[in-house]
Amino acid sequence: MKRLPAYLEFIRLQPCLRCGRKGGEAHHEPFGLNAVGSKPPDTHAVPLCPACHRIRHQVGQETFWDGQVEKILPHMLRYLTRFFCGERR
Repeated sequence: MKRLPAYLEFIRLQPCLRCGRKGGEAHHEPFGLNAVGSKPPDTHAVPLCPACHRIRHQVGQETFWDGQVEKILPHMLRYLTRFFCGERR
């Protein structure tokens, strides 16, 4: 799977998707992937601050997103669109 380091850097510049603080970290959400232990593609990355990122890994996807994990998909698409259309800040 091709890695996109510039995209991950772009994600790290965005505010945390959960609390709004400066993101700082790119978390890879495993949407639709069944391979346990496989890292999702970089296009599945969302920005999380260090505190929220740590919590996400502790409590799991459904608990962290309050059972509304599908609501982050529009945000992921917006990040991808902005990045690939040249808005890299």
